[in-house]
Amino acid sequence: MQRRPVIGLTSRVCAFNQDGKSYDRFGVAIAYCEAVEAAGGTPIILPLSEEPSVLNSYWRILDGLLLPGGQDVSPQHYGEDPRPELEAVDPRRDRVELVLAKRALAEDMPVLAICRGEQLLNVAAGGSLHQDIHVSLGTKALRHFQKTVDESPWHRVQLLEGSLLHTVMGEATPAVNSYHHQAVKDVAPGFRPVALAPDGVIEGIESTTHSFMLGVQWHPELLWREHAEHHTLFSAHVEMARRGVAKRASGTI
Repeated sequence: MQRRPVIGLTSRVCAFNQDGKSYDRFGVAIAYCEAVEAAGGTPIILPLSEEPSVLNSYWRILDGLLLPGGQDVSPQHYGEDPRPELEAVDPRRDRVELVLAKRALAEDMPVLAICRGEQLLNVAAGGSLHQDIHVSLGTKALRHFQKTVDESPWHRVQLLEGSLLHTVMGEATPAVNSYHHQAVKDVAPGFRPVALAPDGVIEGIESTTHSFMLGVQWHPELLWREHAEHHTLFSAHVEMARRGVAKRASGTI
C-alpha cells in the first residue's frame, strides 16, 4: 500500500501559563491537521527551529508544505517601515517560514499557503503586502475580518478562469470566510493573482512556473466540512505531494 504523503505544517508560539510559570508551546490549529488527514495526507507539525541541520531533517521527510495563518509578516522583509496599523509579528516565525518557503520555491515542493501563509509565500518570492487593507483602500474596502456567531462564508471571490485555483475548486465565484487585515499588494515575480474580492483585494495567488504553489487569503480549514469545494484545496495539495512520492519511489527524480 502506498504511504500517505507527509505534509509539514509550520507552527507558531502558543503562550501557556500554569501556576504563575510560563510553559510556551509550539502549535498549529487542529483544523489544519484534520483537513490534511481527511485529504489523505499525514500532517506533521514543525517546531520553529533555526538550526540548519534540523531544517534539513524536516526536509528529508516532507512531501509537501502547508503555511498556515497567524500574525502579521514583518514589513522589513519587503523593504518597508512599520505603519501604526501593523499588528503583532513574530520575527523567529518569519525567519523560519521564509527559509522553508524559499527552499520549497527552489525545489518545487508542493505548497498550500493560507491567509498569513499566502502573504508569507508572496514575500518569500519577492512580493509585498498591504500592511493594512483599510488604510490602503479607505472606505471602498470590505470588512475583511468577519464577526459571525458561527463559522460561515462572508463574501465571494472571483477566480481567474483557467487558473489552477479555478480548476481545483470548480467554481468561478466561491463564497469564502475572512479573517485578515493584511493582503498581497505587489504580486511576486513568477506569480499571478487568481482570486479577487469585490473591492479588488487579492485573495489568491499561484505560481506560473511551479507544479503546485498556491496561496489563498481565506481559511478553507474552517469551511471544508460543510463546503466541499474548500476541501478540494487540501485534496489537490496532497495529491500533488503523492505524485512526488511515487516519482521518488520509481527513481524518476
